[in-house]
Amino acid sequence: MLNINTDQVETIIREVADQLIVPRFGKLQVGDIKFKAADDPVTIADKEAESELSRRLLALLPGSKVVGEEAYAANPLILDQFSGDEPVWIIDPLDGTKAFVASDPVYGVIVALAKQNQTIAGWLYDPTSKEFVIAEKGAGAYYQGQKLSVLPPDDLQNMSGILGTRIRDAFSPCEGVSAPAFHWMMSACHDYASLVVGQPHFARRLKSQMHFHGTKCTCTPWDMAAGVMIHAESGGYAAHWDGQPFCPSHYGRGILSAPDKASWLQLRDWITSFCPLPECAP
Repeated sequence: MLNINTDQVETIIREVADQLIVPRFGKLQVGDIKFKAADDPVTIADKEAESELSRRLLALLPGSKVVGEEAYAANPLILDQFSGDEPVWIIDPLDGTKAFVASDPVYGVIVALAKQNQTIAGWLYDPTSKEFVIAEKGAGAYYQGQKLSVLPPDDLQNMSGILGTRIRDAFSPCEGVSAPAFHWMMSACHDYASLVVGQPHFARRLKSQMHFHGTKCTCTPWDMAAGVMIHAESGGYAAHWDGQPFCPSHYGRGILSAPDKASWLQLRDWITSFCPLPECAP
């Protein structure tokens, strides 16, 4: 682990959210919202928060680089940063922009730190409750000093989780066939926080504890790097559909997180029974 003061990172995230995101919640003007695509809004809060987080985190770790969601939208080649030896900050300045625009408090800030294309630290932050879920590689995941874990694996019909739209839309219940309960994605910050167990934190006030999280092909470093690592440090197992491990540079590939490898295989077999998945090997 790099010599980073995690308390300082938390302070930076909290102060930027307090200054540039929270004051705009429920108060956005028409000119404050643009669209990167037809269903992909970006707000002045996204842009200003990413700029300030980038500036302050780069200053905290001289020689580091940044890959941010909005920076990628302007220049996709920024993903090449992961191929170097320099540490890379990964920033989702406002995860859950659609909810933020709709004045729904299911949004957050996600920051991760990577080195040689491996996530080594992650922070999930809820600006509404001012709570963090954090992890460092090899040191476990924590909420308010309490070590976190994942739910134990269970039979398929007893598990519950979160699935992306393309998987959910392909599902048709079959009489007599066991299936887990599943919910829609809200924001990666809250969704991944709901996979870890401990003292009740911000995600568990919005939905019950979850066993799994899966998306067909929407995998971005700013959405996934921190959450996948926090889940792993809590004892969970995650991989792309072909079984390959996640790396921050893996843009656009699907991913499934589960309590362990056996339940991951069980869930993947169930999903592939009704939804063709890319790069899915036996």
